[in-house]
Amino acid sequence: MRFCVLIACLGCVLAGVSEAAARNAIDIKAEAAFTGRILKLSDVAEIMGPDAGPLGEIVLAEVPGGSTGLIMSCRTVEEKIRRTYRGALVFSGSASVHAVPSTVEVSAEDLKRVFIGEIHRKSPWKDTGSIEIYDVRVSKIPRVLPADARAIQAKFSSRDDFLGFTTATLSVGNGPSPEKVTVTGRIRLMAEIPVVATRVASGRIIRPGDVVVRSLDISALPKVCTRLDECVGKRARVTLRAGNPVQPSQVERMPDVCSGEVVMIRASTPNLVVEARGIAVKDGYTGEHIPVKNVSSGKQVIGTIIAPSVVQVSL
Repeated sequence: MRFCVLIACLGCVLAGVSEAAARNAIDIKAEAAFTGRILKLSDVAEIMGPDAGPLGEIVLAEVPGGSTGLIMSCRTVEEKIRRTYRGALVFSGSASVHAVPSTVEVSAEDLKRVFIGEIHRKSPWKDTGSIEIYDVRVSKIPRVLPADARAIQAKFSSRDDFLGFTTATLSVGNGPSPEKVTVTGRIRLMAEIPVVATRVASGRIIRPGDVVVRSLDISALPKVCTRLDECVGKRARVTLRAGNPVQPSQVERMPDVCSGEVVMIRASTPNLVVEARGIAVKDGYTGEHIPVKNVSSGKQVIGTIIAPSVVQVSL
């Protein structure tokens, strides 16, 4: 009799153990992180039991893009599970879970690479010389969703001339509120340009020997003559000093008529052409009006330059 009772008790114990083993334990975390847009049970809880694998794949929520996270109660988690699973469950842990998207750091090197690449792409000086970018600094290291780590766009001021100290705002991420990072750097423009070799007085024509080509940093003065034909053969408007680059405003094209030059004064009608020698009183280019003095009469008239050394006047 006693033996039968012992067997019965042992059976009850084993049945209880078997029932406990069949249960799945779900321990809810207080804080959790998830990857992508789908929040699964395995993201927010430690799961133990025979059905741990399938339970972990249960979708609790689809998180919209740009979301900074969500809070879900243990009761809500259980309701989500019960939609697809009817087995025995034992819950423990936190009463609710705060789940946030899993993020990654965007390295300073990646931010600098975008900054430098955009400068080379947008600089108006890329065909003028060699662009050197140095002392690049990043204001902070952003953390974004893994899918957004390569979504980096740089924005420069519309007034930026891409020389000297330059600032850009980098937007990292595709959502409505991307991370903002300030990146700064310094830009040097090196170019092979004409440099004055010997002093050239104001009003003198620049000859080939007056200038030489040298490599210079023109960051502080980018609007200089970059080719010999931009200055050689032209007239200096101011005195050009040795060692300095030539600026376009410092030279001018040789006038078609120069002040003091002997010109041909021409007056014509349909049936008559009269010509006389004159002296130009002012520099001028074809199409411009200048005063000229008739050598024979000494009278000064206004005429139009129609060709080098030829001035047309009205009868």
